[in-house]
Amino acid sequence: MAEDAPHRKFASTMEAFEHACAEHDTEIVAEQPMLAMVLESVTDAGERAEGDGCAVLTLKVASEDDGFVVISRTTFPPKQRLNPGDLVCWVPLQQDAELAARAQDSRFGWVGLAFATFEPEWIEDEWVVREFFE
Repeated sequence: MAEDAPHRKFASTMEAFEHACAEHDTEIVAEQPMLAMVLESVTDAGERAEGDGCAVLTLKVASEDDGFVVISRTTFPPKQRLNPGDLVCWVPLQQDAELAARAQDSRFGWVGLAFATFEPEWIEDEWVVREFFE
């Protein structure tokens, strides 16, 4: 992983995502947070509310090959609507071998949760949190 400046504000969420793909550690490790971006999907703009108010999301997770897609949900209902292009903190929990075997990219089989949204801003080794889902 390359050294980041102590403070860096990106012009867009896409620029921040591309930076994470190129410059950050993108190895998938269970319970290690990763940067992801909300994508468009067949559901309501990438988001579908569950009965408990949590959102189900189609995400593109930062990786050295420009990202991979997973389906996830939030830990708690978000207070602010999640839109395509929003950055989130996604935490992989375990890989579902059956789901991975059915996809072209085995990383699709990673099951995890989105814990927070991020601003496209990096300060002292961390993304700036916009909202922590609680």
